[in-house]
Parts: sequence; structure tokens; C-alpha cells
Amino acid sequence: MHKVILVFGIFFLSNGIWAQKNNPVSVKDSTNKPISLSYGNKGWEFAYDQKFLMQLQWRMQFRTEFHSEDIRFFVDEEDATDGSFNIQRARLKVGGYAYQKYIKYFLEYDFPSKYLLNWEFTIAKFKALQFKLGQWKIQYNTERYISSGKQQFVDRSIANRFFTYDRQIGILLKGDIFTGKIASSSYNIGIFNGNGRMAKNDDGKFLYFFRYQWNFSRNPMKMAFGDLKKLSKPEGFIAFAYARNQSAYTRFSSDGGGQLPGYNPGEAAQYLINQYNIELMFKYQGFSLTSENHLKKIDDQIRLEKTQLYGGYVMAGYFWNKIISFFPEKLETTARFALVNNQDVFNDQIKEYSIGLNYFFKGHLNKLTFDFSYIENQDFIADEDNFRFRLQWDVSF
Repeated sequence: MHKVILVFGIFFLSNGIWAQKNNPVSVKDSTNKPISLSYGNKGWEFAYDQKFLMQLQWRMQFRTEFHSEDIRFFVDEEDATDGSFNIQRARLKVGGYAYQKYIKYFLEYDFPSKYLLNWEFTIAKFKALQFKLGQWKIQYNTERYISSGKQQFVDRSIANRFFTYDRQIGILLKGDIFTGKIASSSYNIGIFNGNGRMAKNDDGKFLYFFRYQWNFSRNPMKMAFGDLKKLSKPEGFIAFAYARNQSAYTRFSSDGGGQLPGYNPGEAAQYLINQYNIELMFKYQGFSLTSENHLKKIDDQIRLEKTQLYGGYVMAGYFWNKIISFFPEKLETTARFALVNNQDVFNDQIKEYSIGLNYFFKGHLNKLTFDFSYIENQDFIADEDNFRFRLQWDVSF
């Protein structure tokens, strides 16, 4: 009962805050420097002397699910629920700038897992050349890079579990070039410890990462799924990413390094992994289309065995009120197909079929999501098929 009261309390509080106009309160300190307090899309904003800004935002996910017996498939450890009502994520986000507007920082802490997820600093004086250091989700695959609060389904596809590099500690050069022109592009070049969240480099081998993105709509896109703005002009990108890493792990998650199905715990620098990813994102008039295509090559340096996996997903969403007037304006329908295969394109496949609904009270900041998934050959086990219904409320304030 206490959890129910808490959830509804947050719901009405968050909607009450958004109902208010963003009227900043301003005063001055003893040296006549301005101090202001306001509320925006990134939560409460505290500003001082035009050189310091702190944005503080709370975020919660309340989830329940119903599934077939003995189901164990999930996108990530953080997505593994037990079929009961659950506070899936409860996070505090703190970001802003310090000393100069181009010296930016961001921290994120998750209370259920008790993890410091992100701590990052970015020097962004020039759009074309920015420097970043700390720990964050590297932008190898868009599905993982985009916040779990800005997805089109309750959580990510089965492909993410097999191909993401998740959070890593390192440094990065990035930038947006040729903005406003047909050659508009974004790039990322980084080097990381390669052992996952809060893990040092213990073997002298590093994770090397490169991503190139062509913004065919001439401008970089905001990283969120779905065309909530119902754009009057098409927007999107095509991207290519490459990563090379040698470590004791064959997969990564919010818990750090781990192993894919069929792999035993490794020794330092045991697995040499080369990965390739081609992506597409397109949005126009309420319709959105996203896809990822992955190839992962694993070279076991101890057992002298080589394997490879192929996988990816295609996902679409649409606001039907664009063509059906009585359809709710804030309701989006979604569909997703995902595939992961081990070694052979025609054998040992895992397949996901999902459909869903999103109702946006305040965009991705306050939404209800329902989805249904059917999974074939869970963890490459033939005839191990499962289904799952999930309902989630995601709110940030």
C-alpha cells in the first residue's frame, strides 16, 4: 500500500510541477552577482553568476510483468524482474556547467542497484572538436546509448544484450562537422579501459572505439526514439561503428563485464573481440524507423577458438492520429523484430517479436508503456520459447 501511495503521489506531484509556468526566481548575492532558481525539462535549475549551472532531476520507473513459466530472457541484468510490482529504476541526475558554459559535467546514481552509473566531464567550446572523460555509455549502439527512459518499448531488444559495450571508463574526442550542409556528420573516437563499469585496466589491453554518423537531414538529431514532434521534414542518420577490445569478458552490462551464453569466466586478455555496427534512424510526420546490424568476432586467445555472432533489430512506431482523427493524439503504436545468431545464419537463432503502445503525458518525461514479446530459442536453446507482457510508468521531474 505504501508503494502505491508513493507512486500516485509522484504522479500528481510531477504533473503539478509541469502545469506551472517556468518562472525563474532571481536574487543577487553580496557581490551583486545573480542567483536564480527555475524549473525546466531537466529538473530544477540553480544558476550563479552565469558561470555555474546545476540541473537536478529525479527519475523513476514503476514496472510489472506477466510471463510464461521459467522465463529468464532479459535485455540486461537491470531488466530482470521477478513478475511482481517493481521499482525498476530510481535515479538522481545532476548536470550542468562550471566556471565556463562549455565545461560541462553530468552524474547519475541509481538507488536500487546502488551504482554510480555516470560521471563525466566535457569540454565543448567548439562543436567540431570536443573532449570528454569519465564513465558513460559509449555510443557504439544507439539502442543502448539512448536512455532507458527514451525507448519505444519497456526496455531494449535482445540484440542489445549481445552487442553493447555499455559503460566504460576512458577518454573521447567527438564533434559535429558541416552542420547545415548535406555533408553534416558526427564522429566519436575513444580509448577506454575495456573492463566495464568502475573497472580499471588490469591487462594493458584497451578498448578502441570509432563511430561515424552521416546526418542526412543536415543537422544532428536529439537522441530519443519515436517522432513525438511529428516532424514536417524528414530527419535521420546513417552510422557506422567499430570497436576492438581484449579482456576477460564477452559481454557488458550495467553490472560490468560478464559472459555470453556458452562462455565460461575468462582470464585477463583472454577474449579478443572485433565488432562492427551499421545503424539507421528515420523520423517523419509521426513515423519512426530504427535499425541496427551487428557483427561480433570473438577470438579466444587461450583455447585458440574463433566464433562470431550476427544480430540486430528493426523497430518502427507511428502516431495514427495523423491519418485517423479519433485516434488519441498522444498514443503511439510500436513493433519490433530482433535476431541474434551464433555462428551460422540458419542455425542457433534467437528471435524476438514485440508489439507495444506508448501514451505520452509529457513526452518521454512522463509516459505509460505496454508491450508484448514472444521469444524463440531463448539463449540458443531449441524449442525454449517464451512470452511476456509488461506495463511500465516512467516519470522524470
